This record gives sequence, structure tokens and C-alpha cells, in this order.
Amino acid sequence: MFRKTEKPGKPNNSINNSASSGNGKRQNREDQNNNIQGLAEKLKPYSHVLVWAAVAFVVTFAVFLISLVPPQVELKVGEVSPIDVRATKEVVDEAATEALRAEIIAGVSEVYDSNPRVLDEINALFDDLLSKIQTLASTEDISTQDIVRELRPFVPDDVSDPDIIGLVATSPAIVEHAVNKAQQLVEDTLSRGLKSENLEKGKEDIVAQLLVDDSVPEQVTKVLAGFIQKNMKPNLILNQEETEKKIRQALASLEAVKIRRDEFIVRKGDVVTENHIVLLEKLGIMGTRVRFSQISGAFLIALIFCGFIGVYLVSYHTEMLTPKNTALLALVIMGSLVVLKVLTGVSSFLAPVPFGVMLSATLIDRRFGAFFGAGLALASGVLTGFEVKYVALALTSGLAAALAVRKVWNRTQLFKAGLVVAIVAGVTYTCLGLTGAMAMDEVSVWREMLIVLANGPLSAVLAVGSLPIFETVFGILTPIRLLELSNPEHPLLHRLLLEAPGTYHHSIMVGNLAEAAAMAIGADSLLARVGAYYHDIGKIRRPYLFTENQVFDMENPHDRMSPSLSSTAIISHVKDGVELAREHKVPEQIIDFIKEHHGTGLASYFYIKAAEEAAAKDEKPPEEWAFRYEGPRPGSKETAIVMLADSIEAATRSLSRPTPARIESVVRKIIQERLFDHQLDKSDLTLRELDTIAETFVQVLSGLFHTRIQYPRKNNDQVKNGAGEADDS
Repeated sequence: MFRKTEKPGKPNNSINNSASSGNGKRQNREDQNNNIQGLAEKLKPYSHVLVWAAVAFVVTFAVFLISLVPPQVELKVGEVSPIDVRATKEVVDEAATEALRAEIIAGVSEVYDSNPRVLDEINALFDDLLSKIQTLASTEDISTQDIVRELRPFVPDDVSDPDIIGLVATSPAIVEHAVNKAQQLVEDTLSRGLKSENLEKGKEDIVAQLLVDDSVPEQVTKVLAGFIQKNMKPNLILNQEETEKKIRQALASLEAVKIRRDEFIVRKGDVVTENHIVLLEKLGIMGTRVRFSQISGAFLIALIFCGFIGVYLVSYHTEMLTPKNTALLALVIMGSLVVLKVLTGVSSFLAPVPFGVMLSATLIDRRFGAFFGAGLALASGVLTGFEVKYVALALTSGLAAALAVRKVWNRTQLFKAGLVVAIVAGVTYTCLGLTGAMAMDEVSVWREMLIVLANGPLSAVLAVGSLPIFETVFGILTPIRLLELSNPEHPLLHRLLLEAPGTYHHSIMVGNLAEAAAMAIGADSLLARVGAYYHDIGKIRRPYLFTENQVFDMENPHDRMSPSLSSTAIISHVKDGVELAREHKVPEQIIDFIKEHHGTGLASYFYIKAAEEAAAKDEKPPEEWAFRYEGPRPGSKETAIVMLADSIEAATRSLSRPTPARIESVVRKIIQERLFDHQLDKSDLTLRELDTIAETFVQVLSGLFHTRIQYPRKNNDQVKNGAGEADDS
């Protein structure tokens, strides 16, 4: 055997194909891995959103599933029920429905068609019988066998031969009378209509009437009874098609017998029947604990609920897709659902949808609150068996709460919103009763109305109690929280008033300026005012280093300090303020005002002084960065406004004659300096807004530095007589 050798230089195709195939598979695996890694990199910035969304979905699914799976009971047929069992949802009572169906069918009259041939045929037989009898009776020398043979076809076998022979031997007149009477009785019966099920009774009635006639001999009656028994037929034939048509028409109006939610299935003390067990198993109260339909239903509804919220946020509130805001939103959703589940367990009329709306509208946004209220109305439908009255009440209450909760300046406004919700819910309940959407019996209506009216105030109480928790955990600045921070009794503001009164007064003035300017351009005026109150809080550490706190005849410490040391001491009030604020749990948004109110600005007074000293000593000029604040620069409109108000308030206070023109000159100069120094680059303030801010500052400051009239001096006589008036201050 010789092995075939390949020519040199000729490639082996099978080896090359195998290698290329292997390389292709490796390339595909690498491409798949790269795609997965690329997708993971794209999703990485949104990992926190996905995690919290998953947690919120799981909790939502759990709440819905628990609501759809009713509590289990153990009952047996024939036992006396020890408890009341109510329907957890609407269910069809198959046994009652079938009984009603049978009753309707039984009430439908059957359709019969009359057959006239039946009467004609039996009349012909009567005539033939009478003719035969008369012929046989008139024939002489006829044998009894011939008589029986001729008449036997007319009667059944149970009629004896002697009776047949006796019939012929009877007087012809009597026989004719008897036959005619029997024929007339049959005609009367058939003319009224004879059904197959009434045939035997009809025969019996005819024979009974023949028997009571004494003029008819017994043997004749027996033969005629046999004749009728054999030959009489019903003349009413059931029309099956028309009858079924009538039944179908009658059943078209049949409605399944339903047991409504909260109706009793079994009352305590009732004997448990087979139908009770069927209904309980159908409701899931007995038998399988959790069914696939319940799991899939809860999953799909949770997907719809969370999906709508997710799409809404992506479309209209992308700023919420941050770690902190996503966690806040998830906790609001989960908390609202848990509270909804707990209170609907007490009463379905107590679904606290307004609580979730008030919470979300205050912490997030009023438009989101209204949307979230619609979602909670859907959730309340799941928790209450999708009954119209409960969903309608939840929806109207949620919308009323969203409209009533505007900018909440104090917690009392939430209680006012709760009263609005109570009124709207009461009107809705009344409308549902008047329109027939629910029964309003005298026993339960007042109790239900009280529960409906209590829903609004209860939701307000829950919202007021929950807000501080969310505000503290997430550092959220609601208007309520801002007003609490602006209270002069706050420890930091109280210390500022006592230890640095000049700075305190300066901060109040800056707050007034910032609030007016923020309001003029549509920024958060309350945030700007409160931020201004705290912006110089660091001066508490060394108040005597700042001129506004130096009383008359007090030596200025900076006269004995180098410019660089003075600059360091002055600049450090920012760092000191941040430390003090964090010690007292001041929210980060307010701390931003402390950090950013000087930005990276230059402590120009001490820089110029250091430059002059260096020039006098013929030394190198100081580095400018050593006299600049650490920053950061203002990152919002509100912090930028406070920066400008801080500088402008201090500068205008130093004016010897603060006329409106000089005030405007100072205001616009400072704004221009901050703009050219790039301190406002990150604030999103436009030039138009800066112009509006300048005009507002000028207006407020011009009112502050208004001129006063000079009162004439009082002479001694006026003083002695008390004729003077108090000096206007």
C-alpha cells in the first residue's frame, strides 16, 4: 500500500478550513464579550437607578401578590363553620347560576305542532271497526274463529277472545252507541291537543268515562278500551328546533350569579356544603396557596405601575436619575404602597392615596405628585378588588391632594390640603351613591362616610410625620425645612446674633437683597434668603477679625498682622463655617452657600496691601493665588446671587453719601468685576438676569438708604411744657 503524498507547496485545504473555522469562533466569542462589556460600561453610570428600580419593583410585586393571595381557611363538608368567611374578590357562583339556568329553561313553554292526520286515522279505524262488527253480526252461520280473526287486528292481545265474541253478540244499537261515544271522547281529547307524555292519562280518562256509562256492557267497554289503548296516538308533536330557539332567547338575558367582594360565603354557624367548598377553592381561600395566575397578574400589574413611573421620570424628570434622588423616589413609592396596603386592610374606604401624593408633591414635584396619585389609584384597585367605588374615591382624593398641595410653607398647609381632600372625597362618595354605583343602606352609610372623611386628615398626619424623616435622611430642603432653618432660635443663628451681631445684621440684609433678586428672575427666593443667613456663619469662630463686629474705640487686629496672615484669617471663615454647619447638621444645599459665596475671589484689600509693602521693600510681588479663596465658584443661581449681594451690601455700606446713582454705579461695577473674574461661569445666570438682579439691588438699597427730614430743635419752654414730639427713627 502506498500513501498518496501531496506535492510540495500545495496547501492542505481541510487543515486551513479547520483553522479558519476555529479563528472565526474565537472572533465571535471575543465580539460577544466585547458587546457585553460595552453594554456593562454603558449601564454602569445608571447602576444605582437599576438597583433601586429593581428593589421598588420587588416590593411593589410583593404588595400586589399579597393582596391577590387571600388568607387560607380549613373547612370540610358537613362541618359547622366556626368563622365568617367573606369573598376576597368577585366570583361567579356556578351552582346558583346553573340552578337559575334550569329554572329559566323550565319556565319556557315547549312548542308543539298539531297533526290533523292522527284524528282522521283513528276516526277511520272507528268507522272500520263499527262496519266490521255490524257485518259480522248480520252474517249467519259465522264461526267464532272468523269473528276473532276479523276483529283481533283492532285490539291488543290482552283483550280476550270471549270479549271479542261478546261484542258481536251484543245488540247492534248498543254497540253503535258505545262506538260513537268512544269516538266522540277521542275526538274531544285530540281536539284539545294530546302530547306524548299525556297519552296514557288521556286514554285512562276516556276509558273511565266509558266505564261510568251503565248502558254499555262490560265486554263492549273492554274491547273499546283495548281499541283505544292500541290505536290512539298523540296529535301534538314537539317542535325541537323552535323550542330550543325559545330557550336560547330566554337564556340570552341570563346573567351569572356573582358573589361580590366582602359578601359572605359562609356565615359562622352555617353547615358547610359542597358548593361552599367549590367557591372557597375558586377564590383561592382553600386548596392551592399561590396560583400561577395570581403570580403572573401581580407581576404584570407591578410592571405597568413601575413602568409608567419610570417612563414619566425619563421623559420629564431626568434630574431625578441620581443616586440620592433615585433612592428617595424608591422609598417614597415603597412607603406609600406599604401604608396603602396596611390601611386598606382596615377599610377599603381608607386607602391613603393622598398621603403618597402629599409626600411626593412636597419632596419631588407637584406634577409628579398628580401622576403618582393616578398610579396609586391603580394600586388601590389591586388592593380592593378593582371595585369602581374604591378606585373612584382613590383617584379623586389623589387629584384633590395634588391640586391642594402647592408650595408648602408650613406644615399647617398640609392639614388644609387634608381638609380639601375630605370634602372632595365626601362629595365623590355621595355622587357614587346617588348614581347607583354602590348601595347606600342606612346602617352602613354613615360609618362609611366617616371613614371617607377621615382619609384626608389622616393622610395629612402621615405626611407631616414622614416629611422630617425624609428631610433628615436625604438632606432635602423643603420650604418647611427652610423656614425651620431661618428661625432666629436656631443654635447657629442665635450664636451669630450674640457673638457676631454685626455679621448677623449683615446676613439679614444680604438675605433681603438675595430674596428680592431671586424672586425677580424666578429662582428659589426662600432658598436664597436662608442661604444668605448662613453664608458668614464661620465668622463666629473669630468675630473680632471682621470690621462689622469691631465696636467703637476697638483696635483693629489686622493693624498688627501681616497681610498674608490677615488674608489667611479672613479666608478661613469659609472653612470654619462649613465645619460649624456640618456639626449642626445643616443641609448640604445651605453649606454650598457658605463654600461658594466668595468663589475663588481675591481678598483684594490684603493683596494690594501686601503688594505695596513688597514694592516698598523692593521685594518680589506676592502671588495672587495665595490671596484667593479656595472656592468653589457658585454652581447655582441662588449661590451666585448671594455672592453678589454679599459684596454689594458691604460696598454700599461704606458709601459716605449713598445716592441712587452712586448705589447703581457700585452695584454694576461689582457685578462686572465678578463676571470678568469668571466667578459666575457655572451659575447659569444670563446677562439679562444679571441686569434684572442689578436693578433689583438698586431698588432695595435705595429704599434702605432713604433720606430723612431734619426736625427743628426744641426750645427750653417747649421742652418744659412737654410740647415736643418724639424723634422719628
